[in-house]
Amino acid sequence: MNAAPRDLLRQFLDSFTDIAVIPVRLTPVLSRYYDAIAKDPELSKLALEKCNYVLENLSAHSPEIVTRCSRLYEALTAAKERDAAGNLIVEHINLESVSDMPFLSRDQHMANLIIEEIDVADYIEESPS
Repeated sequence: MNAAPRDLLRQFLDSFTDIAVIPVRLTPVLSRYYDAIAKDPELSKLALEKCNYVLENLSAHSPEIVTRCSRLYEALTAAKERDAAGNLIVEHINLESVSDMPFLSRDQHMANLIIEEIDVADYIEESPS
């Protein structure tokens, strides 16, 4: 599916809990819409509010609607985790193979390691809200 227009996603979000509008037989293809909604911060916020309401009031909704909200909630959570992990840099260095330090042994090399605490907020730009 190509990227759905934002207004179509908004319309979908407004009516995806109405089985009369989006019948049960379409449930298998809804994940594409969930993923598209998860990519939009504003729609994600609206979807999260709607899903939280449904999931807090399980007895007031049909099992199909609860399932839809659960799957949308999972898509939103997964997208948020992917975004958070995108800024993480993990680098492992094996010091056993370091041979370009002729004056220091491997143990001395580690003894000279300096760990410095910095305030990460100084290096992060806030996105305009």
